[in-house]
Amino acid sequence: MSARTFLPRSLSIVAVTVALAACSAAGASSVPGGGGAASQPPGGAGPSLPPAASVASTAPGASAAVVTGHVGDKLTFVEFGGDQEDATLVKVFDPATPHDASEAPLPPGIHWVGVEVILDDHGSDYTSQSSEINAVTSAGAAVTINETYQGGTYVLGDGFVGCTQTVGSELDVQPYTHCAAFAVPDGQTLAEVGVKVPSGTLVANDQATWTVP
Repeated sequence: MSARTFLPRSLSIVAVTVALAACSAAGASSVPGGGGAASQPPGGAGPSLPPAASVASTAPGASAAVVTGHVGDKLTFVEFGGDQEDATLVKVFDPATPHDASEAPLPPGIHWVGVEVILDDHGSDYTSQSSEINAVTSAGAAVTINETYQGGTYVLGDGFVGCTQTVGSELDVQPYTHCAAFAVPDGQTLAEVGVKVPSGTLVANDQATWTVP
């Protein structure tokens, strides 16, 4: 997966001070009905103003709420910096067969499970971001593409049969196909697949997750 960064956006807070002219004690007069900033007409309250709108915002460095779906769904989320990302879990390959059987032989009791994920980033500048794909097994165990079993780390870097990863690095506003594989204990399947797009030292939680199937 490619390294990407962006120029973080900064927020500016402008403090506005409103000065009120003081009235002399001799010239001050009370508003009928007293005690309020707005007067009420005799005989009852006037029409009420609608409450101020509540605007939700995500500051740079914050992660928007996770979006969820199932295999085949295209999910759209907002990554660090506010850029939109479309993510689709196309298919789960269980078991997955490596293109090169000798590339990463697994110990007994472990098999490869592959996923085909298409990411389409609508940002305009990559420098230190990276797309990360992970999963949870049917036993509730979290797994990554860098899994350790019996003292060895297993990574299927050459992909697997049935999934063709896009050649080269991820580019702006261009779909990129990832073929990620997880070493999963026999008898277990994938229950959930997640994706996140951290940035630099900012580590996101999953921003999109799919339930399998």
